[in-house]
Parts: sequence; structure tokens; C-alpha cells
Amino acid sequence: MFNYLANADRRPFAETGFPGVTISPIWNENGNGADFIAFKAGAVFPNHDHEGLEEIYMISGKIRFGDIVISAGDYLSAGPGDVHDAEALEDTVFYITHVGGPVIKD
Repeated sequence: MFNYLANADRRPFAETGFPGVTISPIWNENGNGADFIAFKAGAVFPNHDHEGLEEIYMISGKIRFGDIVISAGDYLSAGPGDVHDAEALEDTVFYITHVGGPVIKD
């Protein structure tokens, strides 16, 4: 049978501590998980690396990850050593699965 259901009408977004970036966790177990992330246009998430594999599916908007710009319908995979920042070029929502979390770089 099914393991988990996250209904869209009960999906609140919470502040992340980064202006204009909010998160709606779907599931999380020992740092691994899946979330919806929303960026307001112009919002920036700082330079960071990854503890493990991160997969992103863009739902709406346009965002720059390092030197790559992706839009609604695009998919991006990143892993350890793929250091980048993120800047929303438009209001943006994406779905992300991750092994571990981001490692913020100075």
C-alpha cells in the first residue's frame, strides 16, 4: 500500500531564514527528504555544496543555479562538489528530493 500522502491543500510553506525563500516539507528522515521550495523573484540562496544527491523538478518560474538557468518543466541533478548559489529570476516553485542537506559556503 502507499507509504505517504501529502495533500496540496494542507501544504503550508515556512520561512527558511533566507529572505524570499520558503519551504514546505513533504517528508524527512535522517536529513534525507523531499520538499517544495518557493522563491520570490530576486531571492537568493547562498553559495553551497551538497552532502549527497539532490534532484530538482521545476514546477513554475525561472531560477539560476550557478551558471545554469532552468524553467518550469526542467529537471536538474546535483551532488557533492556541485557548489553553486541560486537566484530566482521570477517567482519560482520547485520540487526537490535530497540525500542530506545543503552545506553553506563562506
